[in-house]
Amino acid sequence: MGRLLYYTKSVCPMCLETVYAAIEEECDGIYMKKECKEHGGFKTLVWRDNAKNYLKWLSFGGMDVEKLPRTTGEVDREIGEVSFSGEACAQPCSGALMTTNRCNNNCPVCFTRDSSEPLYEPSLDECKNLIIQYKNKAGDNALLELCGGEPTVREDIFEISKFASQNGFHYIQLNTNGIELAKSGEYCEKLKASGVTTVYLGFDGVTQKPYINKYGRDMLGIKTSALENCKKAGLAVVLVTCVIPRVNDNELGDIVAFAKANMPTVKGIYLQPISYFGIYPKGDIRRITIPEVLRSLELQTDGEIKASNFSPGAYEHPQCSFNGCFILSKGNRLKSLTSFSKKERNPEGYKRIRQSIKNTWMPGRVPMLTIGGMAFQDAWNIDILRIMSCSVQIIGWDNKMIPLCSKYLTSCSGEKIHPGIS
Repeated sequence: MGRLLYYTKSVCPMCLETVYAAIEEECDGIYMKKECKEHGGFKTLVWRDNAKNYLKWLSFGGMDVEKLPRTTGEVDREIGEVSFSGEACAQPCSGALMTTNRCNNNCPVCFTRDSSEPLYEPSLDECKNLIIQYKNKAGDNALLELCGGEPTVREDIFEISKFASQNGFHYIQLNTNGIELAKSGEYCEKLKASGVTTVYLGFDGVTQKPYINKYGRDMLGIKTSALENCKKAGLAVVLVTCVIPRVNDNELGDIVAFAKANMPTVKGIYLQPISYFGIYPKGDIRRITIPEVLRSLELQTDGEIKASNFSPGAYEHPQCSFNGCFILSKGNRLKSLTSFSKKERNPEGYKRIRQSIKNTWMPGRVPMLTIGGMAFQDAWNIDILRIMSCSVQIIGWDNKMIPLCSKYLTSCSGEKIHPGIS
């Protein structure tokens, strides 16, 4: 039996019923342990490091670790009426408009789609209404993501972006696999003209292997062509990597080198340790956690990037994210502008994050690169204390904002707490 650090609430991966969960230290890491009356017990790695370093990371993210719930009763008092099926508690740093669940690729790994769901997408007028609804709720400086499925399958994606731009959204991010962008420089120019500022491009490595594993085919040439077309059109690009153990976790240093070679068009690298919801190979769950990613970055860049260059998020739960900022200096080396330092939690921290994203992920000539990431949750490791601080939210119907990890939460049988795409 491990050493108890605190209690929280999670769900049963089989039925999605809410259950109490213990966060415990064992010899090789920090684990979540929980038990469902019907389906038995579950144990999941959440942090591969010792308790001292884990609690320090939480503390440096602004949490008072001495006040973490030590009993199930304290958990109930801490969370009150918050549930996995409810609305977001915090103001969003970014809101995602789910424009469609259609896609132009049939990927074997995809967290936004479920093979059992019917095809569906909101109409243009519905998208416009959702954009205005979000703006009224989130404020004038809000960030907007156009997501899917694959948003470029919509012929009216330019109209959606133009409407958002005309209604006060100065940062518009297109989350895409890059297939359409690779076909035509004119397409990227139209995106730019419509108001899109930043392309959030799935980019899982510099060899064929990760693309065959995740996309079912080699996509590296498509990714590089999409990047070149974005470069010519003046769009900023963030490379988004789903980090999968034994597939591409050995390519993180090469991704950094690729990003450096394509600055200043490439503004960031965003690393997402694989989480298991939507479509994924059943029975082959592999975990990689934030400290492992940071150690790999340091090892694979020969110390050019150091684990000590990164800090946890302090608006979202610190276990959710890590962030670092670098500038290209003499000798083509990245110089860190950030370090592992203690932050204070601020209920208006979303304003600082929004401005920071605008400063670093918008088109520009400054050779600055952010390297960060987010560890999304699934039915095995989801934690209500993390959901309460969720800053990346889905624009839902009826004036609702839904935490991303709750929205895509998928049971072993494919059931969801929040069905549909909005």
